[in-house]
Amino acid sequence: MLNRLLQPSTIKRGAYVDNQGRISRILQDSYAGVGVDTETTLSVPAIWRATTMISDDVGSLPLCAYRGNVKIQPTPRILERPNPLETPMETYSAMAASLILHGNYVALLGPRGFNGYPDYIVPVDPNRVRIYVKDGVKYCDIEQKVYVVGEDVLHIKGFSMPGDHIGVGIIAAQRQGIGAAIAVMEYAARYFDGGAMPSYAIKSDNPDLTQEEADLLKQKWMEHYGGRSRIPAVLNSSTNIQELTANANDAQLVEARNQSILDSANIVGVPGAAVGAPNQTRTYTNTELQAIEYIKTSLRPLTTRIEQAMTDLIPRGQYAKFTFESLLRADTLTRYQAHQIALSAGFLTVDEVRHIENLPRLSDAGNNEGINYDPTVDPMEDDMNETLDPLEGMDL
Repeated sequence: MLNRLLQPSTIKRGAYVDNQGRISRILQDSYAGVGVDTETTLSVPAIWRATTMISDDVGSLPLCAYRGNVKIQPTPRILERPNPLETPMETYSAMAASLILHGNYVALLGPRGFNGYPDYIVPVDPNRVRIYVKDGVKYCDIEQKVYVVGEDVLHIKGFSMPGDHIGVGIIAAQRQGIGAAIAVMEYAARYFDGGAMPSYAIKSDNPDLTQEEADLLKQKWMEHYGGRSRIPAVLNSSTNIQELTANANDAQLVEARNQSILDSANIVGVPGAAVGAPNQTRTYTNTELQAIEYIKTSLRPLTTRIEQAMTDLIPRGQYAKFTFESLLRADTLTRYQAHQIALSAGFLTVDEVRHIENLPRLSDAGNNEGINYDPTVDPMEDDMNETLDPLEGMDL
């Protein structure tokens, strides 16, 4: 019974996840008549903007280690720079992008360090991966070489249904919606190039006109007067040209493009106003509340998955956590009002407030003369009685 439940799902979800658990390279067609894969998906401007906005915001956040509520110093190397060949921004941004698009992120684990945990990871192209479960163990097949997930491979699974061993990204789950957005974009491009419908109709009064003569007439017209040519046309008395006109409103092109932008925002999971959807307004009172809403709805699901996966790569008793302070930083007036409340209540000092504002500490005399300021020292940690040893609790 258990073995049967652990078998890979036989439901074919579409692009990039097949019934064998492979994150496939096959281009899948949609009802709109266009192919949907990574390249065509990111060719939609609203999807590109939403995906890069989320992934780059995740990449810009520092990921630190904590024990209890206390930050561990120094930050474990695998959190500070997971891949030696990339900056942390590049690594964590790619993690988020892979989870959005493919629903999975896979990386090989580096050799174990002296503490028994890997020192780094090596990302793997999702197109090269097949994930399956056998006898209660999850395996990862990378180009016909099998690895054990958790021991040799890091696998971060995105949204999934109960019993699924692989996540589902937007390319698989929203293939039809993405296909419609691609079709609208292609139609708009052809419309402005004159290719969405014929610009002219050539009429001949010759009742004996053959198909060969009609094709030749059309060919000659395109050779001399097609595209951006402004050469005057010279026709015989039995042939005339009728201009065919249409506008974007008649073709409902404007409405279709606006709806496509809103659909793209919903597919990726960002507010419509963030990608330029019309008639979408931000109803929040200030930038801080906007950031809180953005973190809750767009970033938190991804960052939590990454945090929990990276926690498995550091010693027990510690956990990985992203720091969102840079996104939550309020405007100057709001910050200063909050500082005034903190100073009046007595739970922050002037030096602690200045540290929050990235300013040097004041001297005992109340001026900046003779200050030996060390920006790496946090005055809010000066009074901490507990000093954590990052090696404490490890089985060496």
